Amino acid sequence: MPREPPDAVGEEGNKKVWRSSLLICLSELFERVAYYGILANMAQRYHDQPNISWVFMAVAYILTFIGGWLADIFNRFWIILTSLFIYMVGTDLLFMSSHLGGQSPDDSVSGLYVVGLTLVAIGTGGSKSNLGLFGAQQYKTSDGEVKIKLRNFFHWYYLSINVGGTIAVLGVASLYNFYPLDPVYGNVVILVSVVLSSIVFVLGRIGNFYDPQQDSTRELLRRNAAGLFHNGTSRQQGAPQQSRAKTLKLMLIFATLIPYYAIYSQTQTTYPLQSDRLRMPYGWDGIYMSAINSVTILLMIPFMVIIVYPRLTAKGVKLAPMTLMGVGILLSVLSVLAAAIVEAVLTAELTVFVQVPQLVLSGISEVLTLTTGYYFAYTEAPPGRKGTIMGAYLLVWGLGSAVSLGLRGLVDAICVAMCGSAACVPADLNKGQAEWYFIALAVLLLATFVSVYSYMECQYRSEDTVQIQEEDN
Repeated sequence: MPREPPDAVGEEGNKKVWRSSLLICLSELFERVAYYGILANMAQRYHDQPNISWVFMAVAYILTFIGGWLADIFNRFWIILTSLFIYMVGTDLLFMSSHLGGQSPDDSVSGLYVVGLTLVAIGTGGSKSNLGLFGAQQYKTSDGEVKIKLRNFFHWYYLSINVGGTIAVLGVASLYNFYPLDPVYGNVVILVSVVLSSIVFVLGRIGNFYDPQQDSTRELLRRNAAGLFHNGTSRQQGAPQQSRAKTLKLMLIFATLIPYYAIYSQTQTTYPLQSDRLRMPYGWDGIYMSAINSVTILLMIPFMVIIVYPRLTAKGVKLAPMTLMGVGILLSVLSVLAAAIVEAVLTAELTVFVQVPQLVLSGISEVLTLTTGYYFAYTEAPPGRKGTIMGAYLLVWGLGSAVSLGLRGLVDAICVAMCGSAACVPADLNKGQAEWYFIALAVLLLATFVSVYSYMECQYRSEDTVQIQEEDN
Protein backbone atom coordinates (compact mmCIF):
# COMPACT_ATOMS: atom_id res chain seq x y z
CA MET A 1 0.00 0.00 0.00
CA PRO A 2 1.38 3.47 -0.86
CA ARG A 3 2.37 5.33 2.21
CA GLU A 4 2.27 8.96 3.14
CA PRO A 5 5.39 11.09 2.67
CA PRO A 6 7.27 12.20 5.78
CA ASP A 7 8.38 15.70 6.63
CA ALA A 8 11.99 14.59 6.06
CA VAL A 9 13.63 14.05 2.70
CA GLY A 10 17.41 13.84 2.37
CA GLU A 11 19.47 16.30 0.35
CA GLU A 12 20.21 13.54 -2.15
CA GLY A 13 16.54 13.61 -3.05
CA ASN A 14 16.48 17.25 -4.21
CA LYS A 15 15.64 16.31 -7.79
CA LYS A 16 12.98 13.94 -6.56
CA VAL A 17 11.48 16.68 -4.39
CA TRP A 18 11.55 19.12 -7.31
CA ARG A 19 9.74 16.64 -9.57
CA SER A 20 7.14 15.81 -6.95
CA SER A 21 6.52 19.52 -6.32
CA LEU A 22 6.13 20.14 -10.05
CA LEU A 23 3.61 17.31 -10.43
CA ILE A 24 1.60 18.49 -7.45
CA CYS A 25 1.53 22.05 -8.80
CA LEU A 26 0.43 20.75 -12.22
CA SER A 27 -2.29 18.65 -10.61
CA GLU A 28 -3.52 21.70 -8.71
CA LEU A 29 -3.38 23.79 -11.90
CA PHE A 30 -5.70 21.41 -13.78
CA GLU A 31 -8.05 21.15 -10.79
CA ARG A 32 -8.29 24.95 -10.61
CA VAL A 33 -9.12 25.13 -14.33
CA ALA A 34 -12.13 22.98 -13.52
CA TYR A 35 -13.10 24.86 -10.34
CA TYR A 36 -12.88 28.36 -11.79
CA GLY A 37 -14.44 27.14 -15.02
CA ILE A 38 -17.47 26.06 -13.01
CA LEU A 39 -17.58 29.49 -11.33
CA ALA A 40 -17.36 31.15 -14.76
CA ASN A 41 -20.24 28.97 -15.91
CA MET A 42 -22.38 30.02 -12.96
CA ALA A 43 -21.48 33.70 -13.39
CA GLN A 44 -22.65 33.65 -17.01
CA ARG A 45 -25.38 31.03 -17.03
CA TYR A 46 -27.02 32.09 -13.76
CA HIS A 47 -26.04 35.76 -13.67
CA ASP A 48 -29.39 36.66 -12.08
CA GLN A 49 -28.81 34.19 -9.24
CA PRO A 50 -25.44 35.17 -7.64
CA ASN A 51 -26.34 33.26 -4.47
CA ILE A 52 -25.54 30.01 -6.30
CA SER A 53 -21.87 30.98 -6.58
CA TRP A 54 -21.72 32.15 -2.96
CA VAL A 55 -23.24 28.93 -1.62
CA PHE A 56 -21.06 26.71 -3.82
CA MET A 57 -17.85 28.47 -2.74
CA ALA A 58 -18.87 28.40 0.92
CA VAL A 59 -19.70 24.67 0.94
CA ALA A 60 -16.57 23.73 -1.04
CA TYR A 61 -14.22 25.48 1.36
CA ILE A 62 -16.08 24.49 4.51
CA LEU A 63 -15.59 20.84 3.51
CA THR A 64 -11.81 21.36 3.30
CA PHE A 65 -11.67 21.13 7.09
CA ILE A 66 -13.17 17.64 7.00
CA GLY A 67 -10.83 16.68 4.16
CA GLY A 68 -7.74 17.78 6.09
CA TRP A 69 -8.90 16.06 9.27
CA LEU A 70 -9.55 12.77 7.44
CA ALA A 71 -6.10 12.91 5.83
CA ASP A 72 -4.53 13.25 9.29
CA ILE A 73 -6.27 10.04 10.34
CA PHE A 74 -5.94 8.01 7.15
CA ASN A 75 -3.57 8.10 4.17
CA ARG A 76 -3.23 11.52 2.55
CA PHE A 77 -2.45 10.14 -0.90
CA TRP A 78 -5.62 8.06 -1.01
CA ILE A 79 -7.77 10.84 0.43
CA ILE A 80 -6.62 13.11 -2.41
CA LEU A 81 -7.15 10.43 -5.05
CA THR A 82 -10.62 9.53 -3.73
CA SER A 83 -11.57 13.21 -3.66
CA LEU A 84 -10.45 13.68 -7.26
CA PHE A 85 -12.57 10.67 -8.28
CA ILE A 86 -15.64 12.21 -6.60
CA TYR A 87 -14.74 15.45 -8.35
CA MET A 88 -14.74 13.63 -11.71
CA VAL A 89 -18.17 12.13 -11.06
CA GLY A 90 -19.49 15.58 -10.18
CA THR A 91 -18.12 17.21 -13.35
CA ASP A 92 -19.52 14.30 -15.38
CA LEU A 93 -22.97 15.09 -13.97
CA LEU A 94 -22.48 18.76 -14.87
CA PHE A 95 -21.66 17.67 -18.41
CA MET A 96 -24.74 15.42 -18.54
CA SER A 97 -26.88 18.25 -17.20
CA SER A 98 -25.74 20.63 -19.93
CA HIS A 99 -25.95 17.93 -22.61
CA LEU A 100 -29.48 16.86 -21.68
CA GLY A 101 -30.95 20.20 -20.69
CA GLY A 102 -28.85 22.88 -22.37
CA GLN A 103 -29.65 26.42 -21.34
CA SER A 104 -33.01 26.60 -19.59
CA PRO A 105 -35.12 29.49 -20.89
CA ASP A 106 -35.92 30.60 -17.35
CA ASP A 107 -32.35 30.12 -16.05
CA SER A 108 -33.63 27.48 -13.64
CA VAL A 109 -31.14 25.15 -11.99
CA SER A 110 -31.74 21.46 -12.70
CA GLY A 111 -31.57 18.80 -10.00
CA LEU A 112 -28.80 16.98 -11.87
CA TYR A 113 -26.76 20.19 -11.95
CA VAL A 114 -27.19 20.66 -8.19
CA VAL A 115 -26.10 17.07 -7.49
CA GLY A 116 -23.05 17.59 -9.71
CA LEU A 117 -22.15 20.80 -7.89
CA THR A 118 -22.50 19.02 -4.54
CA LEU A 119 -20.09 16.27 -5.59
CA VAL A 120 -17.65 18.85 -6.94
CA ALA A 121 -17.78 20.65 -3.59
CA ILE A 122 -17.03 17.38 -1.77
CA GLY A 123 -14.15 16.64 -4.14
CA THR A 124 -12.77 20.14 -3.66
CA GLY A 125 -12.94 19.71 0.11
CA GLY A 126 -10.80 16.58 0.05
CA SER A 127 -8.23 17.68 -2.51
CA LYS A 128 -7.81 21.38 -1.79
CA SER A 129 -6.71 20.99 1.84
CA ASN A 130 -4.24 18.21 1.04
CA LEU A 131 -2.54 18.81 -2.31
CA GLY A 132 -0.40 21.73 -1.15
CA LEU A 133 0.25 20.04 2.18
CA PHE A 134 1.28 16.85 0.38
CA GLY A 135 3.82 18.87 -1.62
CA ALA A 136 5.20 20.64 1.44
CA GLN A 137 5.70 17.32 3.21
CA GLN A 138 8.30 16.36 0.62
CA TYR A 139 10.76 18.85 2.12
CA LYS A 140 13.21 18.10 4.90
CA THR A 141 12.25 19.85 8.13
CA SER A 142 15.76 19.59 9.61
CA ASP A 143 17.26 21.54 6.71
CA GLY A 144 18.39 24.99 7.81
CA GLU A 145 16.94 26.53 4.63
CA VAL A 146 13.67 24.63 4.77
CA LYS A 147 11.62 27.70 5.67
CA ILE A 148 12.84 29.51 2.56
CA LYS A 149 12.14 26.43 0.43
CA LEU A 150 8.66 26.02 1.91
CA ARG A 151 7.88 29.71 1.47
CA ASN A 152 8.93 29.53 -2.17
CA PHE A 153 7.01 26.29 -2.71
CA PHE A 154 3.75 27.78 -1.46
CA HIS A 155 4.29 30.83 -3.67
CA TRP A 156 4.78 28.65 -6.77
CA TYR A 157 1.86 26.50 -5.66
CA TYR A 158 -0.37 29.58 -5.50
CA LEU A 159 1.03 30.63 -8.88
CA SER A 160 -0.21 27.33 -10.34
CA ILE A 161 -3.63 27.99 -8.81
CA ASN A 162 -3.83 31.31 -10.62
CA VAL A 163 -2.51 29.94 -13.91
CA GLY A 164 -5.43 27.53 -13.74
CA GLY A 165 -7.78 30.36 -12.86
CA THR A 166 -6.54 32.47 -15.78
CA ILE A 167 -7.00 29.59 -18.23
CA ALA A 168 -10.51 29.08 -16.90
CA VAL A 169 -11.43 32.76 -17.20
CA LEU A 170 -9.93 33.29 -20.67
CA GLY A 171 -10.60 29.81 -22.06
CA VAL A 172 -13.60 28.15 -20.46
CA ALA A 173 -15.47 31.44 -20.04
CA SER A 174 -14.85 32.21 -23.73
CA LEU A 175 -16.51 28.95 -24.71
CA TYR A 176 -19.56 29.87 -22.67
CA ASN A 177 -19.51 33.30 -24.31
CA PHE A 178 -19.25 31.95 -27.86
CA TYR A 179 -21.82 29.21 -27.26
CA PRO A 180 -24.24 30.77 -24.74
CA LEU A 181 -27.04 28.35 -25.58
CA ASP A 182 -24.86 25.25 -25.44
CA PRO A 183 -22.65 25.00 -22.31
CA VAL A 184 -21.53 21.48 -23.26
CA TYR A 185 -18.19 22.65 -24.67
CA GLY A 186 -17.15 24.40 -21.49
CA ASN A 187 -18.18 21.44 -19.35
CA VAL A 188 -16.11 19.10 -21.54
CA VAL A 189 -13.01 21.19 -20.77
CA ILE A 190 -13.90 21.10 -17.06
CA LEU A 191 -14.28 17.31 -17.08
CA VAL A 192 -11.02 16.77 -19.00
CA SER A 193 -9.19 19.09 -16.59
CA VAL A 194 -10.20 17.00 -13.56
CA VAL A 195 -9.15 13.81 -15.36
CA LEU A 196 -5.75 15.35 -16.16
CA SER A 197 -5.37 16.50 -12.55
CA SER A 198 -5.90 12.92 -11.36
CA ILE A 199 -3.54 11.42 -13.95
CA VAL A 200 -0.73 13.87 -13.17
CA PHE A 201 -1.09 13.24 -9.44
CA VAL A 202 -0.96 9.44 -9.88
CA LEU A 203 2.11 9.74 -12.14
CA GLY A 204 4.08 10.93 -9.14
CA ARG A 205 3.32 7.71 -7.29
CA ILE A 206 4.01 5.50 -10.31
CA GLY A 207 7.32 7.27 -10.95
CA ASN A 208 8.28 7.07 -7.25
CA PHE A 209 8.66 10.85 -7.11
CA TYR A 210 6.68 10.99 -3.88
CA ASP A 211 8.51 9.79 -0.80
CA PRO A 212 6.88 6.46 0.19
CA GLN A 213 7.82 6.37 3.87
CA GLN A 214 5.14 6.78 6.51
CA ASP A 215 5.32 9.42 9.18
CA SER A 216 3.89 9.14 12.67
CA THR A 217 0.79 11.19 11.92
CA ARG A 218 -1.68 8.56 13.10
CA GLU A 219 0.18 7.92 16.33
CA LEU A 220 0.57 11.64 17.02
CA LEU A 221 -3.12 12.17 16.38
CA ARG A 222 -3.98 9.35 18.77
CA ARG A 223 -1.93 11.00 21.50
CA ASN A 224 -3.44 14.39 20.76
CA ALA A 225 -6.93 12.92 20.98
CA ALA A 226 -6.04 11.48 24.36
CA GLY A 227 -5.00 14.95 25.46
CA LEU A 228 -8.26 16.42 24.21
CA PHE A 229 -10.61 14.06 26.00
CA HIS A 230 -8.70 12.98 29.11
CA ASN A 231 -7.36 15.19 31.89
CA GLY A 232 -4.75 12.91 33.31
CA THR A 233 -1.71 14.06 35.25
CA SER A 234 1.04 12.12 33.54
CA ARG A 235 3.92 13.93 31.87
CA GLN A 236 3.03 12.31 28.57
CA GLN A 237 -0.04 14.49 28.37
CA GLY A 238 1.99 17.71 28.32
CA ALA A 239 2.70 17.55 24.60
CA PRO A 240 -0.91 16.86 23.56
CA GLN A 241 -2.10 19.72 25.76
CA GLN A 242 0.43 22.09 24.19
CA SER A 243 -0.62 20.84 20.78
CA ARG A 244 -4.26 21.48 21.59
CA ALA A 245 -3.50 24.99 22.88
CA LYS A 246 -1.54 25.88 19.75
CA THR A 247 -4.27 24.45 17.53
CA LEU A 248 -6.92 26.58 19.21
CA LYS A 249 -4.69 29.66 19.00
CA LEU A 250 -4.12 29.16 15.28
CA MET A 251 -7.83 28.71 14.70
CA LEU A 252 -8.52 31.99 16.50
CA ILE A 253 -6.01 33.74 14.26
CA PHE A 254 -7.65 32.22 11.19
CA ALA A 255 -11.07 33.33 12.46
CA THR A 256 -9.93 36.96 12.29
CA LEU A 257 -9.38 36.45 8.54
CA ILE A 258 -13.04 35.64 7.84
CA PRO A 259 -13.89 39.27 6.90
CA TYR A 260 -10.86 39.24 4.58
CA TYR A 261 -12.21 36.23 2.71
CA ALA A 262 -15.63 37.86 2.56
CA ILE A 263 -13.98 40.56 0.44
CA TYR A 264 -11.88 38.00 -1.45
CA SER A 265 -15.05 36.21 -2.58
CA GLN A 266 -16.21 39.38 -4.34
CA THR A 267 -13.64 38.85 -7.10
CA GLN A 268 -15.73 35.87 -8.30
CA THR A 269 -19.18 37.25 -7.45
CA THR A 270 -20.03 40.97 -7.33
CA TYR A 271 -16.97 42.28 -9.19
CA PRO A 272 -17.92 40.42 -12.43
CA LEU A 273 -21.53 41.60 -11.99
CA GLN A 274 -20.24 45.15 -11.69
CA SER A 275 -18.19 44.65 -14.88
CA ASP A 276 -21.30 43.69 -16.84
CA ARG A 277 -22.82 47.11 -16.16
CA LEU A 278 -19.84 49.10 -17.45
CA ARG A 279 -18.92 50.03 -21.01
CA MET A 280 -16.75 47.32 -22.56
CA PRO A 281 -14.81 47.01 -25.82
CA TYR A 282 -16.49 45.10 -28.63
CA GLY A 283 -16.40 41.35 -28.03
CA TRP A 284 -15.37 41.82 -24.42
CA ASP A 285 -17.09 40.06 -21.55
CA GLY A 286 -17.22 41.18 -17.92
CA ILE A 287 -15.79 37.88 -16.71
CA TYR A 288 -12.53 38.69 -18.55
CA MET A 289 -11.81 41.44 -16.04
CA SER A 290 -11.18 38.74 -13.43
CA ALA A 291 -8.08 37.85 -15.43
CA ILE A 292 -6.52 41.16 -14.35
CA ASN A 293 -6.55 39.89 -10.78
CA SER A 294 -4.85 36.65 -11.86
CA VAL A 295 -2.30 38.39 -14.09
CA THR A 296 -1.33 40.64 -11.18
CA ILE A 297 -0.67 37.55 -9.08
CA LEU A 298 1.29 35.87 -11.89
CA LEU A 299 3.58 38.91 -12.07
CA MET A 300 3.85 39.53 -8.33
CA ILE A 301 4.84 36.02 -7.24
CA PRO A 302 8.04 35.74 -9.35
CA PHE A 303 8.87 39.34 -8.39
CA MET A 304 8.57 38.54 -4.67
CA VAL A 305 10.35 35.15 -4.81
CA ILE A 306 13.18 36.09 -7.18
CA ILE A 307 13.83 39.73 -6.23
CA VAL A 308 12.15 41.00 -3.06
CA TYR A 309 12.59 38.12 -0.59
CA PRO A 310 16.25 37.35 -1.47
CA ARG A 311 17.19 41.03 -1.11
CA LEU A 312 15.42 41.32 2.23
CA THR A 313 17.17 38.16 3.43
CA ALA A 314 20.56 39.47 2.27
CA LYS A 315 19.99 42.65 4.29
CA GLY A 316 18.94 40.68 7.36
CA VAL A 317 15.34 41.91 7.21
CA LYS A 318 12.88 39.33 8.48
CA LEU A 319 9.18 39.99 8.04
CA ALA A 320 6.95 37.83 10.22
CA PRO A 321 4.21 35.96 8.31
CA MET A 322 1.45 37.72 10.23
CA THR A 323 2.98 41.10 9.36
CA LEU A 324 2.89 40.30 5.64
CA MET A 325 -0.65 39.03 5.99
CA GLY A 326 -1.59 42.26 7.77
CA VAL A 327 -0.30 44.38 4.87
CA GLY A 328 -2.37 42.26 2.50
CA ILE A 329 -5.45 42.82 4.67
CA LEU A 330 -5.08 46.60 4.41
CA LEU A 331 -4.71 46.36 0.62
CA SER A 332 -7.91 44.32 0.53
CA VAL A 333 -9.71 47.13 2.35
CA LEU A 334 -8.49 49.56 -0.30
CA SER A 335 -9.66 47.18 -3.03
CA VAL A 336 -13.26 46.99 -1.84
CA LEU A 337 -13.34 50.76 -1.18
CA ALA A 338 -12.24 51.28 -4.80
CA ALA A 339 -15.14 49.04 -5.85
CA ALA A 340 -17.48 51.16 -3.72
CA ILE A 341 -16.30 54.35 -5.44
CA VAL A 342 -16.89 52.79 -8.87
CA GLU A 343 -20.35 51.70 -7.78
CA ALA A 344 -21.21 55.15 -6.44
CA VAL A 345 -20.34 56.95 -9.69
CA LEU A 346 -21.32 54.12 -12.04
CA THR A 347 -22.95 55.10 -15.32
CA ALA A 348 -23.42 53.27 -18.59
CA GLU A 349 -20.68 55.44 -20.14
CA LEU A 350 -18.06 54.53 -17.55
CA THR A 351 -15.38 52.24 -19.01
CA VAL A 352 -14.92 48.81 -17.49
CA PHE A 353 -11.23 49.55 -16.98
CA VAL A 354 -12.07 51.69 -13.94
CA GLN A 355 -12.09 48.32 -12.16
CA VAL A 356 -8.36 47.86 -12.72
CA PRO A 357 -7.30 49.46 -9.38
CA GLN A 358 -9.57 47.26 -7.27
CA LEU A 359 -8.49 44.11 -9.13
CA VAL A 360 -4.76 44.94 -8.95
CA LEU A 361 -5.01 45.74 -5.24
CA SER A 362 -6.86 42.47 -4.69
CA GLY A 363 -4.17 40.52 -6.57
CA ILE A 364 -1.29 42.03 -4.58
CA SER A 365 -3.26 41.41 -1.39
CA GLU A 366 -3.64 37.73 -2.26
CA VAL A 367 0.11 37.29 -2.75
CA LEU A 368 0.84 38.80 0.66
CA THR A 369 -2.02 37.24 2.62
CA LEU A 370 -3.06 33.97 1.00
CA THR A 371 0.34 32.58 -0.01
CA THR A 372 1.81 33.59 3.34
CA GLY A 373 -1.21 32.06 5.04
CA TYR A 374 -0.49 28.68 3.43
CA TYR A 375 3.09 28.84 4.69
CA PHE A 376 2.02 30.02 8.15
CA ALA A 377 -0.61 27.28 8.50
CA TYR A 378 1.85 24.54 7.54
CA THR A 379 4.89 25.66 9.55
CA GLU A 380 2.95 26.53 12.70
CA ALA A 381 0.73 23.44 12.77
CA PRO A 382 1.51 20.89 15.51
CA PRO A 383 2.80 17.49 14.29
CA GLY A 384 -0.06 15.18 13.40
CA ARG A 385 -2.49 18.05 12.84
CA LYS A 386 -1.15 19.66 9.71
CA GLY A 387 -4.12 18.56 7.61
CA THR A 388 -6.57 19.75 10.23
CA ILE A 389 -4.87 23.14 10.52
CA MET A 390 -4.62 23.56 6.74
CA GLY A 391 -8.28 22.59 6.51
CA ALA A 392 -9.12 25.16 9.19
CA TYR A 393 -7.22 27.82 7.26
CA LEU A 394 -9.18 27.01 4.11
CA LEU A 395 -12.39 26.70 6.13
CA VAL A 396 -12.34 30.44 6.79
CA TRP A 397 -12.40 30.98 3.01
CA GLY A 398 -15.78 29.27 2.94
CA LEU A 399 -16.94 31.06 6.08
CA GLY A 400 -15.92 34.31 4.42
CA SER A 401 -18.27 33.55 1.52
CA ALA A 402 -21.02 32.73 4.00
CA VAL A 403 -20.39 35.97 5.93
CA SER A 404 -20.49 37.98 2.70
CA LEU A 405 -23.87 36.44 1.93
CA GLY A 406 -25.17 37.15 5.44
CA LEU A 407 -23.84 40.71 5.38
CA ARG A 408 -25.52 41.24 2.05
CA GLY A 409 -28.85 40.23 3.58
CA LEU A 410 -28.26 42.54 6.55
CA VAL A 411 -27.39 45.52 4.34
CA ASP A 412 -30.46 44.82 2.20
CA ALA A 413 -32.68 44.75 5.28
CA ILE A 414 -31.24 48.05 6.54
CA CYS A 415 -31.76 49.68 3.13
CA VAL A 416 -35.38 48.59 3.02
CA ALA A 417 -36.03 49.63 6.64
CA MET A 418 -34.38 53.05 6.43
CA CYS A 419 -35.16 54.08 2.87
CA GLY A 420 -38.23 52.01 2.12
CA SER A 421 -36.69 51.27 -1.24
CA ALA A 422 -35.43 48.14 -2.92
CA ALA A 423 -32.56 46.10 -1.52
CA CYS A 424 -29.07 47.59 -1.82
CA VAL A 425 -27.75 44.45 -3.52
CA PRO A 426 -30.60 43.02 -5.64
CA ALA A 427 -30.08 40.41 -8.34
CA ASP A 428 -30.03 43.31 -10.82
CA LEU A 429 -27.40 45.66 -9.36
CA ASN A 430 -28.72 48.48 -11.55
CA LYS A 431 -31.71 48.68 -9.22
CA GLY A 432 -29.70 48.88 -6.00
CA GLN A 433 -26.92 50.71 -4.17
CA ALA A 434 -24.19 48.08 -3.87
CA GLU A 435 -21.66 50.69 -2.72
CA TRP A 436 -23.12 50.41 0.79
CA TYR A 437 -22.46 46.69 0.75
CA PHE A 438 -18.83 47.26 -0.26
CA ILE A 439 -18.42 49.91 2.43
CA ALA A 440 -19.86 47.53 5.04
CA LEU A 441 -17.31 44.88 4.00
CA ALA A 442 -14.46 47.39 4.33
CA VAL A 443 -15.63 48.58 7.76
CA LEU A 444 -16.00 45.00 9.02
CA LEU A 445 -12.50 43.99 7.91
CA LEU A 446 -10.84 47.18 9.13
CA ALA A 447 -12.55 46.93 12.53
CA THR A 448 -11.45 43.30 12.89
CA PHE A 449 -7.89 44.17 11.88
CA VAL A 450 -7.57 47.07 14.33
CA SER A 451 -9.32 45.47 17.30
CA VAL A 452 -8.35 41.79 17.08
CA TYR A 453 -5.81 40.86 14.40
CA SER A 454 -3.19 43.46 15.40
CA TYR A 455 -3.39 42.36 19.03
CA MET A 456 -3.01 38.68 18.15
CA GLU A 457 -0.08 39.48 15.86
CA CYS A 458 1.79 41.27 18.65
CA GLN A 459 1.01 38.48 21.10
CA TYR A 460 2.16 35.78 18.69
CA ARG A 461 5.38 37.66 17.94
CA SER A 462 6.11 38.05 21.68
CA GLU A 463 5.63 34.33 22.26
CA ASP A 464 8.02 33.53 19.40
CA THR A 465 10.64 35.85 20.93
CA VAL A 466 10.32 34.18 24.33
CA GLN A 467 10.59 30.73 22.73
CA ILE A 468 13.77 31.72 20.85
CA GLN A 469 15.34 33.10 24.03
CA GLU A 470 14.53 29.88 25.90
CA GLU A 471 16.10 27.81 23.12
CA ASP A 472 19.25 29.99 23.21
CA ASN A 473 19.54 29.52 26.97
